[in-house]
Amino acid sequence: MKHSSLVYEFIINHFRTFKYVRECFYILFSIHFILLISSCFCDFKWGATIVLLSCLILIFLTVHIIIHKYDKSQYLNCMFWLYIVWGVYCILEIANPNNVMYAWAISFAHYFVFPIICALVVPIAIKHTKDIHILLIIWSVFVLIMVFKGIWQQYVGFNDKELLFLYAKGGARTHVIWSGVRYFSFFTDAANFGVHMALSAATFGATIFYTRSSNLKVYYFFVFLAALYGMAISCTRTAIPVFFVALLISILLLKKWKIIVSGLAVMAVLFTFFYFTTIGNGNLYINKIRSSFSPTKDASYLVRLSNRKQISFLMKNRPFGYGQGLSKSDRFNPKEVMPFPPDSWLVSVWVENGIVGFVLYLLLLLILFVRCFWIVLFKIKHDRLRGLLVAWLSMDVGFFVATMGNDVMQYPNSIVVYTGLALCLAGPYIDRNFKKRIILRKELL
Repeated sequence: MKHSSLVYEFIINHFRTFKYVRECFYILFSIHFILLISSCFCDFKWGATIVLLSCLILIFLTVHIIIHKYDKSQYLNCMFWLYIVWGVYCILEIANPNNVMYAWAISFAHYFVFPIICALVVPIAIKHTKDIHILLIIWSVFVLIMVFKGIWQQYVGFNDKELLFLYAKGGARTHVIWSGVRYFSFFTDAANFGVHMALSAATFGATIFYTRSSNLKVYYFFVFLAALYGMAISCTRTAIPVFFVALLISILLLKKWKIIVSGLAVMAVLFTFFYFTTIGNGNLYINKIRSSFSPTKDASYLVRLSNRKQISFLMKNRPFGYGQGLSKSDRFNPKEVMPFPPDSWLVSVWVENGIVGFVLYLLLLLILFVRCFWIVLFKIKHDRLRGLLVAWLSMDVGFFVATMGNDVMQYPNSIVVYTGLALCLAGPYIDRNFKKRIILRKELL
């Protein structure tokens, strides 16, 4: 008993003196990218590794939060409670007659584990605008590495693992097309690479205008250009509307009439150029961008519409879906298989959770985005902080636009997206700290 009490006291004292919550979150954020990059060179179950590490860090930080008695309203926020409700639904899906536990466990990470980690930890870890910039710098390093890998594929070639994916596993059907090669960097496919680059370009492009340091401005501009290049060589149509939607949201949320008028004018000119003209059609990248403005003329889009009609017919008798993780279920051997492949994340949510789960999921997102928009528009007093949060929130909107066209809720997109939402909810606390620092500075002067 004496030894056990000593161990207990040691553990409690350790958690009380632990001061590196922010660093733990930075590590967790980085792990998603590090394991993605590692998967390009060796085969291992990196998805399961991320989930395991994430759960361990979540448990560790949860104990730390409880012992230090943080303000509950800070981390038990709107996002936390919404995903608790969604998590209950996910657990109830285990009772689905078609459920396969291994598939459910894999999907549970994106459905629940990552958003709940961000909801709990981000408001505790990120306390100042400086912390957001550190997070941006960490992300930017990985963006540059991923763009470099895409350029390497373009000018040097593919490694053995990538050649196996292209020519033995059938990846060439969608990545080596009439217009050239769709490069995919470290990602599972070009769509995920292109969308991640679009999200990066939108975020860093908007951040430039709300960064005080000239050196950081130049660096973010370089990352912005690199991300645009990565988006271009992925030849992903979905990335184009993601970028433009994120840009539009950024312009509108900043609440500055000069920026709104000039930004909308530029977007109108770009839309006119791509939609109403044929100038530059001989260029591969201009042609790809222009085709994304006319999806009804695209054969693959028409196939998707046809598949969705078939899926809709089959889903009428499945209000709770085929089971989580089973929208692409060939490798899990469930009792029943959806014969038509879902073409996007939202269609996957529908197939796996039925109309009941799908409506609940959309309602969750609607409430969460309304709350984030309200905070950014009316709760944040400092322009620089608002600008940073607008960059992340507009990126999130762009991402969920992408989920209507592609299954892009994959590593490392999910951790970036959920971090952005959690940052917006943490905004009032960061804003309060901002105000305290200004007052303290005035008092010292």
